[in-house]
Amino acid sequence: RWSTHYTHLTRVTTSQEEYGLPRAGGANDCPFVEEDGCPNSILTIQDFVAHPEGSQSSKELPEVFLSGELHGNEQVGPTAVMQAAELLLEATSCIELPRVKIKDKSPDLWDIEVQKSKDCRDRMLEFGISEKQMWWLARLTTTRRIVVVPTANALGYFRKKRTEGSVDANRDFPFDYESNPKHPEFNNACMKTIAARTINEIFREHLFQLSFTFHGGMEVIGYEWGAPTYSHTSISPDDVVQNQVAAAYSRYGGGWKSTPPYKYGPMNPEVYPVRGGMEDWAYASSWDPDRVIPCKPSTYSGYPVQKTTYNNSTLRVLNMLVETSNDKIPTKNLGS
Repeated sequence: RWSTHYTHLTRVTTSQEEYGLPRAGGANDCPFVEEDGCPNSILTIQDFVAHPEGSQSSKELPEVFLSGELHGNEQVGPTAVMQAAELLLEATSCIELPRVKIKDKSPDLWDIEVQKSKDCRDRMLEFGISEKQMWWLARLTTTRRIVVVPTANALGYFRKKRTEGSVDANRDFPFDYESNPKHPEFNNACMKTIAARTINEIFREHLFQLSFTFHGGMEVIGYEWGAPTYSHTSISPDDVVQNQVAAAYSRYGGGWKSTPPYKYGPMNPEVYPVRGGMEDWAYASSWDPDRVIPCKPSTYSGYPVQKTTYNNSTLRVLNMLVETSNDKIPTKNLGS
């Protein structure tokens, strides 16, 4: 629906179409698509009228990344990012109406758009979104590029399983990877999953300033460090700003009847340290190269090792982990 209803605000593709990645899964997975396996969808939100693809203004847009899930059984995250995307698009569509330039050229169309504008605003007000808030949401949409991957682990999401096959996708990134002296053939076997490769390809193509990666099973906003090497100190070089930004996220998210505002803090003490996590990889791989290894997986016929060789600017993102809810698949109390 979005690709037809919001044609000037969205582009929808998959990592298979965009980057030539294979699909995870087999003939019985994701049967709603023609080919075997599950596609990894990518939604880009951008004002393509004000900032046409390839234009200088498009190249200069700040960029934000939203990941709905890496663990397929944590299904609250995809719901959160899709609802957020819908809110941004609907608010922007409301603010655009009626288009002043058609008022004199086509009075009949003008009348139709005036009514659409009223209906749209009434609908948003029913959800508690005021005119002022709609203008703010529209500004968010039209002054940046937002790349959304609702289900990076599309196979796990379809199967309602944590892993992609047998691999935990959030242990599959080449940061603080643990060597295995007994099995050296596994030492560089990161990027085994299509989930990790999808995110890797996107980050190689973009220069994100902010990133959110949604999970489930607890309620906390976490930031770096979350790697075992830094478990002796939770203080990253950007700890002050990370703390301030996380606090702002918590205040903005607020609480509701049965849930207080999100706790926030470094991932090592607030969640737990992990090796190969997407969070620290996206934050530090460009400036902490001693923690990064080149990946040489054998799955899916391999993956070019140069794809995990990074320059000094690609991966230095203010990347926040959002443990969205205690229930990984909540059936009520989804918040506001």
